[in-house]
Amino acid sequence: MTILNFKLNNSKISNVLKLGNNNHKKTIFFSKLELTSILSLYSKQVSRGFWKDYALDSQNGTAIFSIFRHTHDKPIYQIIKKRLKGLKNINEFYILKDSELISKSTDLLMILNKFEKKLSIRKYQIH
Repeated sequence: MTILNFKLNNSKISNVLKLGNNNHKKTIFFSKLELTSILSLYSKQVSRGFWKDYALDSQNGTAIFSIFRHTHDKPIYQIIKKRLKGLKNINEFYILKDSELISKSTDLLMILNKFEKKLSIRKYQIH
């Protein structure tokens, strides 16, 4: 039996920690209230049979909630949160259908309410 001893280089560990801290400043996520609001709308649409799946993604300065009609399809809608340049605590929200901008605001609840009303109107016109 052989015993292996591993030596950790402290400078490498500190470099990794520094990288993590720098990336954390650029990363943006949906808050608990924002995610609850989005998931509330999502669950209504799932129960009606219109939406099937979702995905969350976070890139540099952007958080994305993608909504799918079918699991292996491209997203039909995307709710995007971006931090406004130069302003740390102000975010801007977008709703996209394919690459078309449907709504844009600094208030997520306002654009979700408008979006939900548009979805309801379309459903009743189709039937």
